[in-house]
Order: sequence, then structure tokens, then C-alpha cells
Amino acid sequence: MPYGPVEVSFDIKQENLSQILEPSPPKLAPEELDITADKVVDGNLLLLSGTPGVQKFLDILLARNKNVKKILHPKSLGALSRRKAQEFSLQAEQLDLPEEPLDGPVSETLPKRVPALGTKTLVVSSVHYEPMFGLTSAASELTKLVPELKRYVFGEFGTDLPFFPQKSPAQDFALNLFDSLPSLNCLEITEKSGVGMIGLALGDARASHLKSLEIRNEALPIQAQKAERVIFGCGGGENDKNLTEAFSRALFPILMNIALTDSDSKICMLAECGSGLGSEAFLRFVTGRLEPRSKIGSVEYVDGLEVLVAFQKLQADFELKVLTTLPNFYATKFDLETIEGAREAPGSLLQQGSRAKILVLPDASSVSFRA
Repeated sequence: MPYGPVEVSFDIKQENLSQILEPSPPKLAPEELDITADKVVDGNLLLLSGTPGVQKFLDILLARNKNVKKILHPKSLGALSRRKAQEFSLQAEQLDLPEEPLDGPVSETLPKRVPALGTKTLVVSSVHYEPMFGLTSAASELTKLVPELKRYVFGEFGTDLPFFPQKSPAQDFALNLFDSLPSLNCLEITEKSGVGMIGLALGDARASHLKSLEIRNEALPIQAQKAERVIFGCGGGENDKNLTEAFSRALFPILMNIALTDSDSKICMLAECGSGLGSEAFLRFVTGRLEPRSKIGSVEYVDGLEVLVAFQKLQADFELKVLTTLPNFYATKFDLETIEGAREAPGSLLQQGSRAKILVLPDASSVSFRA
């Protein structure tokens, strides 16, 4: 199973193994990358992800297309953007977004918030599951760039999360927001750990997102009945770099689609979390400065709050165990029982001599569930 930058292994007795669910999608053909790169017209490039797939496509695009003028980026992607800009003799410019409260209707204030979008711009992102938007899109990633917009979305839709990929009112809001910017072109990249890029979606904000949903449903489908015993990995890399991402990208799909909501259900997650908790909300929670069970309207939004609220809604129905590098103190704050090594994962879900069946998903971040 992928675990951070490495893989870990364990044994399950034949009488205890239900099945291993692991889609095997084909890798995107090189000519598809070239064709898509050639479709990109003149303008700026706004980078919203730094995954391996995004970096590979950037190299192809910038080597073939000499009409990209500038790489725009949020602060978190500054190092990557500057490196690529230097490599291909371009400009790199950080987006400095104002923190002031929204002035007037949300849809009318957006161009003022992100003035760089007023010119022809290609937005590049990588898609994955998250509880607020269901499946991320270029539109949702742009929405999250503006702090006040992020607070607005949580205030409007936070009481009903987590959402399924195909049914998220927060995603509809984001797509409607960016329908009004005709200068925007979006490229969404679908990736899988161990395979690489498996799909590209290029178009306006709405068209690219619908295509990404279609790609995942066709390339990463699994069918499974509900299970009482589940072991899963998060896909490594970006997917379990911290606890916020591991919950968001991999744990929620398992709890919402696979695990039985039963007091005897036991789930084991393998998530390295080498970068720690990953969000301000998680940090405040473990240090006793945030109680998300309060009425949502009375809680000030901080980064990661939607993940924390969704987790506390779902966790009560399951017994959760985890293999992680996080300190045990942090794990216990989330009611996670830690195990010492991957080999202990099967035993942590079974009583001695039990013939209960265990369902295994090596990478829960790269699956599309079917009823």
C-alpha cells in the first residue's frame, strides 16, 4: 500500500480476506498530452496544484507552446512557479488577494478580487475528493483562493456536508460564479498513484468539471457491498501528506460509501501525515481552542474547518484505527487508536480466531464508487 513516499505491506489470512478493490486505469497516452497542449491559446497560466501530473503537463505545455506569457500562482506554489518560469524564460507572479469583507453581491466582486482573471487565463488544477465541493474543480479551487468567498461558502452550505461528488450545492455555486468570466479556460488533471495521469479535461469551468466527473467514473469505478472491516490507504504523496488531506481525500469516501454504520464496524487507515495536521482548524482543535460541534453560524471559519466538521459528523458510527507518524496525542484527540506498524493492521480489526472478512482498498483517494 502507498504510504507517504514509500509502500508498506501486511498479510491477511485467506479466510479473513473479502476482496481487494483497486482500479487499474490505463495511463494517458503521450499523444493526448501533446494534443491538449496544442489547444492552449495565448495568455497567462494560473497554477493551482503542484502534483506530479501537473508538473509533467507543465513541462510539455511550456516546451511546445511559446505563447504563454506569465505563470500566476498562490503563495503556496511560489517555489514551483518560479522554478518553471526560470526554466522556460517566463515571468512568475504571486496572486496577492485582499482580505477585506466582500463589497456587494459575491458574483460582482469576484473580478475585483482576482483582477488577473480579466485577461485570457488558463487555470491548471488536479482533481480529488473533498467534503465541501464533492470533487474539486478549477472553479472550486479558484473560489478557495479568496478567503472571504471560502467563509461565505462554508456559512451557506456547511451544515449539510459532506457532499457526494455529483451532488454538491457548493460546487454549483462555484461553477455559477465562474460562468461569468468568459476569459477563463480550465484544465483539470485526473491522476492515480502508481499510474500517473489518466485523464485531462479542458474547457470552461463547467465543461471541464463535468468531464472530470466522467473520467473518474469511467476510469476508477469500483463496486462493493458495505463492509464491517475495512483497511485502506490514501495513495501516498499529496493524499496523505497531512491529516487534513488524508481525511478529506480518502477517509470520507470510505465512510460514506463502504463502511457499515454500525457500532461493530472497524476501519483502519494507513496515512503517514509527514507534514503534520495540515490546517489551522485541526491545530486549534487538538489544542482546545476550537469546538466545531457548536452551531456552525457561531464558529469563525478557519482553514480546514469543513473537513473537521464533516469528520465529527461521521466518526461516531465507526471504530477508527490509524497507522501514522503523527504523535499519539494528536491521534487520540480525534478518537483514533494508533497501531505500531502495517503488519498489525489486520489484527487490529479482528478478534483471535475470528473468520470475519476484511475489505482492502490500497488507494481510497483514487476510486469512484458505484451503488
